[in-house]
Amino acid sequence: MISAVARTSMRSRSVNRVLRSGDHYPSPNGMHFPFDTQKKGFKYLYWGSCIFFSSLPVVAAWWQIRKGNGTKNY
Repeated sequence: MISAVARTSMRSRSVNRVLRSGDHYPSPNGMHFPFDTQKKGFKYLYWGSCIFFSSLPVVAAWWQIRKGNGTKNY
């Protein structure tokens, strides 16, 4: 038997899903973000940050391999 709390939470989730499923408040492209996507340099900042943060593990691995066993002088 399902408890009253579980039934209540299941009921509230189904109501929320119905309320959120409709597109009641259409917004122009990118206007629902907390930053302006229509600025001139946004795409360069976006792709630059993507490339920078995805290259950090590669740079860290290269740095660790380059260091060796402490036998190299920098």
